[in-house]
Amino acid sequence: MLTARTVADAVRAVGATEVIASGGGTRNPVLMGMLGDLLPGVAVRASDELGLPSGAKEAYAFAVLGFLTVHGLPGTSPASTGARHPSVLGSVTPGRDGLRLPPPARLPPTRLLLE
Repeated sequence: MLTARTVADAVRAVGATEVIASGGGTRNPVLMGMLGDLLPGVAVRASDELGLPSGAKEAYAFAVLGFLTVHGLPGTSPASTGARHPSVLGSVTPGRDGLRLPPPARLPPTRLLLE
């Protein structure tokens, strides 16, 4: 109940109209049911329905962050993370044979297509 109430409070605070849940909690029917009960009128569904396996969200997130870093694009955005400014995250360390990175992207990606 604590998890469901915490999520529901955060969803209401931002006026969200849909919750796309991922991670192990999506396999817990009691938790998902509580979320639905606490958020009447708000669609609650698992990311699996959109093609992103719930159990793979962390792997996908790190792949996206790595892609952004390698292409010199910021992985933070003040509007979505509360960061003071956009910044490239992490670093890439070349191995024994060196590393050739692509040139920095001129424009940031606007969508992620999973196939």
